[in-house]
Amino acid sequence: MGKTVDKIGISMIAALLSFLLFYRLTDSVAVAAISSILASAVVVLFVRLVKPREPKNRIGKRNFVRYVLLHGNEVLKQRIEASFEGRYPMEQADGHTVLVLKERTLIYYIYKFGSLSEEDVAKSYRLAEKSGCTVIYALTSHLDRKAIAVTEYIPQRFTVIGASTVYKYLAKKGLLPPKDALSRKKEKRLSFLKTVFCASNAKYYVWAGLTTALLALFTPITTYYIVFSFVNLVLAVLSMSFSERGDGKDELFKV
Repeated sequence: MGKTVDKIGISMIAALLSFLLFYRLTDSVAVAAISSILASAVVVLFVRLVKPREPKNRIGKRNFVRYVLLHGNEVLKQRIEASFEGRYPMEQADGHTVLVLKERTLIYYIYKFGSLSEEDVAKSYRLAEKSGCTVIYALTSHLDRKAIAVTEYIPQRFTVIGASTVYKYLAKKGLLPPKDALSRKKEKRLSFLKTVFCASNAKYYVWAGLTTALLALFTPITTYYIVFSFVNLVLAVLSMSFSERGDGKDELFKV
């Protein structure tokens, strides 16, 4: 999430700077805005063309992370240790790996549905103390910036290795799981409709329909708001209807 926010911030700053540059050159807000949008589109297209594409038979980074999260950190540990085998002497430490180097190094596997927390840092510290390690590498899928503050209070050198780095490293070593190791269920369209017409969404459709109907009373484009108010009303009714029909259909909990 942190990287996404950073990317959005960088994109906004770049767009604003390009707008100001074109406005200074043309003295026209409209021309500057259009030029800024076109320049941004060209940059995005260029990056996509230059960026190397992943081989079709390779599992994607997101699915690799999901694979580890679903199967547990043990599968990540096995692949990391396979990449170190024959290069570094290793020891086991409560489900994690210790590399016996000049500086004893703890490889701490902490992929989970959530961010690396302060408690995770504390656990890695206690394990490093127990194993006599002076360096900690935390392999994690998400990073909570607050957890980094805790690392300033432990004697070990603490380094976070993100999912992108691990993915590229294992790809280079040929140790990624096969592409078909994780695949989506085929009823994708059906699940999408279930999400759209979920009973819990009915209140949102009702609220949206009510507000657009009220706006129709105060704006000159009445027809536009009436149409969208009607659409939200239909979605609310369908959500309630489909959810009631779906109740009790499962054999285990059939009414």
